[in-house]
Amino acid sequence: MKKMMKKQLSFVLMVLLPISFIFVSCSSDDNPVSPVVEKTEFEMIQPAADTYVAGSLAPVLTAQSLFDNINDGNTSNDFVVLSVRGAADYAKGHIPGAINIPWREIAKEANLSLLSKSQPIAVYCYTGHTGSIATTLLNTLGYEAYNIKWGMMSWTKDQGVRVASAFNESVDAHDFAIETAENTATQTYDLAVTDFSTATDDQTVLLAAADYVATNITAATSAQTLFDNLMDGNASNDPIVVSVRSATDYAKGHIPGAINIPWKEIAKEDNLKKLDPNKEIVVYCYTGHTGGVAAAALNLLGYKATNLKFGIMSWTKDATVRVSKAFDESVDAHDFQVTSGLQP
Repeated sequence: MKKMMKKQLSFVLMVLLPISFIFVSCSSDDNPVSPVVEKTEFEMIQPAADTYVAGSLAPVLTAQSLFDNINDGNTSNDFVVLSVRGAADYAKGHIPGAINIPWREIAKEANLSLLSKSQPIAVYCYTGHTGSIATTLLNTLGYEAYNIKWGMMSWTKDQGVRVASAFNESVDAHDFAIETAENTATQTYDLAVTDFSTATDDQTVLLAAADYVATNITAATSAQTLFDNLMDGNASNDPIVVSVRSATDYAKGHIPGAINIPWKEIAKEDNLKKLDPNKEIVVYCYTGHTGGVAAAALNLLGYKATNLKFGIMSWTKDATVRVSKAFDESVDAHDFQVTSGLQP
């Protein structure tokens, strides 16, 4: 009897064990465990940069628009006004109510805590250039920021408050050569590799990238410096020159050798692959404002880019090539109120 029971038990086990193995195997196959694939820093930064650059937010806000907003009697729609000039220059005079965070320190966590993501920010600097960098970094971090066109020189005519000189046609504009033939990038490169942080979450990496860029970027270069570099007879040190103007305006005339990537498309992967990550890049726009946006975005993505100060209007005096008008003291400058001292 016992022998018979053992035989029956052995038979049952022989039948059931393979069946259970089949069920376990099927269960495992039907619900495979996917390996965890960590995103690269580029994959964390690029969507945030492109969302701002290619998005619908205007890159600049006029001084008149800000003045009207401050004085419309409706505090619910007010901008947070942010001076990104140096503390000493802020004290010489600032827009009433403006707080001060120097642009090199814009991505420090303690400074960002002074700003709200639920209220728009009007950023201003000296001439509009470093303001565009600060604005780009803030927007990439999730704020809603707008750069005041022409900076402090559009708010006041007081040179003691301005500190920096406004664009001067006789001093800042040149008659360097231009060309109309299209230059096409025929070679493609691997995307730049960044190492801003050891963190694995997007926000921490973005913050580290923004702080690195604010601390290390070369804000602008002059037309004379770029011209001298291109004409020194040493092609090995030539930067990549990128016009970030529209294709239509690029065709009207551009710096010799420049390729064209409109600024709203500068953070697209296909366009980034046209740029050698090992070479320096000089970008230029119309007046220096959107060029600053493009340069900041490129630096966030691991490229070393510098903005051409005052854009194409510093390279040529040809109004047809410039398209936009240069800064005009009689049109673009105002005599709005300023406040001195270290308090808003």
